[in-house]
Amino acid sequence: MGATKSFEDYLEAVLVIRRLRGSCRNVDIAERLGRSKPSVTKALSNLAAAGLVRMSGHEVLLTEEGERAASLERHRFFERLLVDAGVDARTASAEACRMEHCLSEDSFRKLADRLAPETGAA
Repeated sequence: MGATKSFEDYLEAVLVIRRLRGSCRNVDIAERLGRSKPSVTKALSNLAAAGLVRMSGHEVLLTEEGERAASLERHRFFERLLVDAGVDARTASAEACRMEHCLSEDSFRKLADRLAPETGAA
C-alpha cells in the first residue's frame, strides 16, 4: 500500500492547497509535504499517468477520479472511528458518507491529528 498511500498524500495535498489558496503548484505541494521539488514532479508525473491529476501550465489540477480518491481519506477516517466505537459496518459507512462533508478542512485536520494515535488516522 506504500505507493497508494503516497498517492493519497499527494492527492489530498492538492485538494487542501486548492481549497485554501484557490490554486496549487508543485512548489506548494513540496512545501506542504516536506518533499523535494524533483520528488513532487516525479510523483505528479505518475499521478498524471494514472489519470488522477493534470497539469495546466504550472497549475496542478485534480481530475474527477483524483478528486474522488482525495476525498476517500475523510470517509475512511469517519468509518473507522464509528466502527471502533461499536457502530455496525453498514451504518458506519452510510454515516461516514454524511460526516465527511460536514467539517471544514481545518476542523477535520485538527480532529484527525488529535485522534490519530487512537484511530491510526494519517
